[in-house]
Amino acid sequence: MANVSGGLRTGARYIGRAQAAADFNPEPLIGWTGALAHASIYQIHGVGLTGASIGSYATVSDIEALATTRLNEVWLEQKLNDHLSLRVGQLAVDSEFFLTPYLGIGIGGTFGWPAIATANLPSGGIVYPLAAPAARIKITANDRVALLAAVFNGDPAGPGAGDPQKRNAYGLNFRIADAPFVIGEAQIKYGAETGSVLPGTLRIGGWRHFGRFADERFASDGRSIWDPRGSGAPLQHRGDIAIYGVLDQQVLQRPDKTDDGVFAFGRIAWAPSDRNTIDLYVDGGLTFLGMIPDRPDDQLAFLGAFARVGAAARAADLDANAFTEANRAARTYESILEATYSFKAATGVLVQPSLQYVIHPGGGAPAPNEPIALRSIPNAFVVGVRTTVQY
Repeated sequence: MANVSGGLRTGARYIGRAQAAADFNPEPLIGWTGALAHASIYQIHGVGLTGASIGSYATVSDIEALATTRLNEVWLEQKLNDHLSLRVGQLAVDSEFFLTPYLGIGIGGTFGWPAIATANLPSGGIVYPLAAPAARIKITANDRVALLAAVFNGDPAGPGAGDPQKRNAYGLNFRIADAPFVIGEAQIKYGAETGSVLPGTLRIGGWRHFGRFADERFASDGRSIWDPRGSGAPLQHRGDIAIYGVLDQQVLQRPDKTDDGVFAFGRIAWAPSDRNTIDLYVDGGLTFLGMIPDRPDDQLAFLGAFARVGAAARAADLDANAFTEANRAARTYESILEATYSFKAATGVLVQPSLQYVIHPGGGAPAPNEPIALRSIPNAFVVGVRTTVQY
């Protein structure tokens, strides 16, 4: 990937990831029915583009991470009956929650696990490349309705300074004593493959973290954290929450192949602004699947994301200017637009060029190279290509 204009600086980077997974069904060996064991690991190499060249909250690649070999998920799932299953082990939230299958084509990291979570939760949340001890229960009422709930150790890397991926460099911390993180989601499918209402899925969910979160603006004595007369220690809040919704909908269907067509999708999430950097997040787009004759596996997608800096954080930026007699750029929002095309080059080989435009990186944070920081980080234009080999 290369940043060709704007951002912190221009330049190119390479990053790669090898992923291996193994599943084990014990029934043929020992007669244990309804069980499945799973383990997966990553080998990540290269250097991501975002931190050094873009400066955005969201990464411009969903495989960006610290170069290392690390354990990802390892769990055991037991189906208790036709409607109920329990999964325990080291899990990642982004493997089952807050997802739509059509956002998966996006290369930008925010189209996987969004910036409202990575910017707000300890260690960026329990998401790629981190996982944490957890238990998940799933109730499948019928073919159209499912309920999921899970409780996780709320900090996969543990408290500390610096990059949380360095504090849990190999995925082997297995922390269990941090404040818990709880998430639940209802999934409702509707429509039919053929008919007046095309198929779609609605997901509604929310999470709560039981840790302590610093106020974005006020100190423990009620003054601004920038007020030199105040304590300077941020006011601490008990817990944090968010609610979200996800919708994916087929809007056009090929008459000869109902699984192909045009799909619209979107997500929205809200979190309280007093303790969160991002308080509102919206993303979505359109994907075109199997619409080109003789290219049934190709996909074209247009995606966009908007992350609003919370009112308290925006006010704190203005406080900083008032109390320091500066005129630094204040944050407002960050937005990312992406166009990408995935084509099947050979059996098991996908090639995917991507164009991304990052508006207000870091929410419009001051450019670090500006002597008096009057100017925000310039909008960035990122180009790249990904090759995926599956075997």
